[in-house]
Amino acid sequence: MVWLSNSHTNQIEVKTLFHDYKNYNIRFGIINIDSRWATGFNTFVFNSHNFSDPKQLLDEIRADNVKIVLWMTSFVDVDSPNYEYAQTHGYLFNKTIKWWHGEGRLLNYFNPEAVDWWHQQISNLTKAVGPIHAFKADGSDPYIIELLDPNITWLKYRTAYYNDTFQILRQLVGDDALIMSRPVDADLDFSPRDVVFMGWVGDEDGTYKGLQTALRYMLESGRRGYVGFGSDIGGYRADPNATLGRTKELFLRWTAIGALSSFMENGGNGEHRPWIFDNETVEIYRSWVNLHYSIVPYLYTFGTKAAMSGKGTLMMPCDDIETFLKYTYFLGPSFYVAPVFKDPKPNDTERVWLPKSSKGGWMNIFDLKTYSGSHFIDQDVSRLDQIPLYVENGQIIPMYDFNWNKNPLDEPLNAFKFVLWGEPQETKTNQSLITRDGQEWLLELNRLSLTSYSLTTKFIKSYKQQGQIWTWKFCHQKLCTKSNIRLENNSQLYLHKHT
Repeated sequence: MVWLSNSHTNQIEVKTLFHDYKNYNIRFGIINIDSRWATGFNTFVFNSHNFSDPKQLLDEIRADNVKIVLWMTSFVDVDSPNYEYAQTHGYLFNKTIKWWHGEGRLLNYFNPEAVDWWHQQISNLTKAVGPIHAFKADGSDPYIIELLDPNITWLKYRTAYYNDTFQILRQLVGDDALIMSRPVDADLDFSPRDVVFMGWVGDEDGTYKGLQTALRYMLESGRRGYVGFGSDIGGYRADPNATLGRTKELFLRWTAIGALSSFMENGGNGEHRPWIFDNETVEIYRSWVNLHYSIVPYLYTFGTKAAMSGKGTLMMPCDDIETFLKYTYFLGPSFYVAPVFKDPKPNDTERVWLPKSSKGGWMNIFDLKTYSGSHFIDQDVSRLDQIPLYVENGQIIPMYDFNWNKNPLDEPLNAFKFVLWGEPQETKTNQSLITRDGQEWLLELNRLSLTSYSLTTKFIKSYKQQGQIWTWKFCHQKLCTKSNIRLENNSQLYLHKHT
């Protein structure tokens, strides 16, 4: 997801951002339009002064299979066009509160007529401009404590706010609709766990300390069972000591963590557009985006499993004592990430702890070197296009195959590559796959000899009536079968490694 801060919330700059990312061949799947897009905060009517033809703009974005997110809260400001009607009809709590966008009153989610009125405004929005795939539901809920009403707790109000925002869009738009909201921020729970699939952990400084704070909240979100989340790449708040609001080095170190999160998003105050830094930043940023997109099938599979089971997360801290204050973490069950909090220097290394592995060790995905677990290694951190990143030995990782698409930005991606990393200890092993159209598969690996493998796909079930056609190839690290075949029950490919 990409976005501009609210001082740039207008049709021209949003459209320019959309086309700039395309022109630089940088993938993105969502554009978020920040606050000040409406005639007043939470009127759900586009401001015609800033957006001359919002439907045309959003139609153009959606035509490229890019989703739309709009900012919102549960406040209605006293100077908002819909305030008088809401106040007269008793739809707001009876206390004016000063918040970061003025003075207003909170919607009473416990008044059914108030909720119906709120929903009607959202419905009118979607009728006017087409489907909105998510709201960025910002943190108005903590202000409820200023009511000093023991019957309306923060827990009760935030549960109503986030659940209602999640459910109304799904009613209007369909099952693809989500909300963007906080899981853990400032060490506090915000959203209910069962609605957070594209969470972000609040507004951090554009510094290495800000990156550490973001990781602390992300890893705590994982501990508390939230499924999917990320952080504002480069930090939301600008660093006053950096000309562009953050340094190039910090921006790219944070980009790596964004790519190695389930929700990769980039925006905030100061400069976040890679091409404003320099050409190298564009190249490295694009490489991290491509890595993120390539592992989406893996993230989607295990994120879906976690969501359906009601337990688990895509980002879990490594709690070995050797990693204290290092913020290392597991991305899903098979990847291990060691963040870097310093600028690169020639020949610079970082001491990295590798945790115990039940599969016999870890492989660095960049240089393909293998290591046993439960010990320290010295890893190169002298480059901005790499950080210490490992995959567990012998794992099959479902990935997208970009080479199958003629245009590097073609959507939707409909080709997989199932990649075996390292050497499995067992003769037979398997991996799950859940496609984004709701098909569940089992990938069965058989080691035929020291240099030969077969991979067979087994259809399990479909969670939707109509699915799309997928193709796949089989790879051992960078060696792949020459052609793709259709993903079908009992489809099979053989791979012979070079000796």
